[in-house]
Amino acid sequence: MTLALRYAVRSDVGLLREGNEDSAYAGPRLLAVADGMGGHAAGEVASAVTIGAMSELDRASEPGGASGPGGDLMADLSNAVAAANMRLQQMITANPAIEGMGTTLTAVLWANGHAAVCHIGDSRGYLLRQGELYQITHDHTLVQSLVDEGRITEDDVSTHPQRSLLLRALDGRTIAEPDLSVHEAQLRDRYLLCSDGLSGVVSDETLRDTLDGIPDPEACTRQLIDLAIRGGGPDNITCIVADVIDVAVTRPSTVPVTAGAAANGSDPRGQTPGTNPFAKLSAGPEVTGMHPMPGHGTGPNRQQTRTAPQPVLTDDEPFPGATGATGATGVAGATGVTGVNGSAGPEITEAGGRRGHRAVKVKASGRRKRWPIVTSALVVLVVALGVGGYLAYSYTQDQYYVAVNPAGHVVIYQGVNQSVAGISLSHPHTDTGIALNQVSAQFRQELAGYPSASSLAGAQGIVRNISNQVNQCNTYYHQLQTWFTAQNNYLTQLHDAERAHRSTKNIKPPNPQPTQPVNIICPSSAEYGVPASTIPAVP
Repeated sequence: MTLALRYAVRSDVGLLREGNEDSAYAGPRLLAVADGMGGHAAGEVASAVTIGAMSELDRASEPGGASGPGGDLMADLSNAVAAANMRLQQMITANPAIEGMGTTLTAVLWANGHAAVCHIGDSRGYLLRQGELYQITHDHTLVQSLVDEGRITEDDVSTHPQRSLLLRALDGRTIAEPDLSVHEAQLRDRYLLCSDGLSGVVSDETLRDTLDGIPDPEACTRQLIDLAIRGGGPDNITCIVADVIDVAVTRPSTVPVTAGAAANGSDPRGQTPGTNPFAKLSAGPEVTGMHPMPGHGTGPNRQQTRTAPQPVLTDDEPFPGATGATGATGVAGATGVTGVNGSAGPEITEAGGRRGHRAVKVKASGRRKRWPIVTSALVVLVVALGVGGYLAYSYTQDQYYVAVNPAGHVVIYQGVNQSVAGISLSHPHTDTGIALNQVSAQFRQELAGYPSASSLAGAQGIVRNISNQVNQCNTYYHQLQTWFTAQNNYLTQLHDAERAHRSTKNIKPPNPQPTQPVNIICPSSAEYGVPASTIPAVP
């Protein structure tokens, strides 16, 4: 049995973005999705250049190509990622104004019934096998690392203030470190590669139901895009659906397809229509190896891209030779499975955090002019201040201190006891439930100084000392109350026996009176629910 792929690819600008920074490629041996970031810093260029570099694998892995169908798939992917990163570096060297650009990448390379998966960033790869959906990539994001460490839950991810912070990306400035793995495919497997414009809006359960319920890949991609649009469409949306088929039964896809920014033949930021920005940089050296891709129009209207070399179509434009909604069907060819053993995905290794996923792109008109030196310097300064501000804020969130909240409870706060421009740099982390009026004078004085710690464990240690004092005083007063009651009963029995001229021999005295905690001056017994009248006078 010979396995191959039948696929479809679709890309949509979404409802809030003015341009599409996503790119995608689907060919007989390669599926790839890239999500550009950087806004004016050319996120759409980064994704398109990366997809262009990766697409060379589709030709190189053909029979008689450079590596052949039996070549080392993971090595091929690793080399292609390094080449893409080098191209980005060359572009940045030629035009420093685009230094802030970068892109994610999720790709599947196919040969001989095996699929190698390459992943960097927060785009995703999924596998539907026998009705079960598996996420076969692991997000390289700050929030995913916090989930992995048990510091937040999956439910906290969507509302976390740093949910868009990437730990790894292709940016032409740092060494590319993708996750790589290879697995054997099975007949009727279905792959989904997508940008976070889909996975961040549509739940895994809905993805599974859609992938399992719509047999045709093209119809499935259309439905997935529609689901993301109905969910608000806050970002560009790109997806590839690819089925593993038996070529003796089903005709495989054979024509390579591009979508999104990779289907552009012009720089969306204002170069002359019809030029190829990936073959030659503005006022810079030539970058070779990219393949011409016919252009499409840009504008504020929501657009979907279909297979190259066709232009982007708006929702109101019919697709030539087809009926129904416009969209992107692709041609595919990759079978393979990654992470189907139920594991969460490849182990993540952290790298330096990079923000910029994703700035809203300002609409450009006419030919883009070179930025003056002063403007570029200001941009660099703003970026430096932003990075410095983020690093400073991140540092504060690793600090903790203990204080009393307005309700009079001892609370552990995360952050530092300061504010900037009226914005507090801390927030309550744990309400210990300890009432201030039960805290001794010594610890009240310490709390007045907002004792701090460089870790949560350190702050918990401060609270533990306070809690020990409260527990000692509470135990002392209740034991004293019990003793005082027993002492009064003993004295009453003695008095009654003496008045009745009975023997007091069998009247047992209580245990010795409890002693006060050492080096602790406990607050009033009433603060612990022990009325002063029920205990002897405490010095």
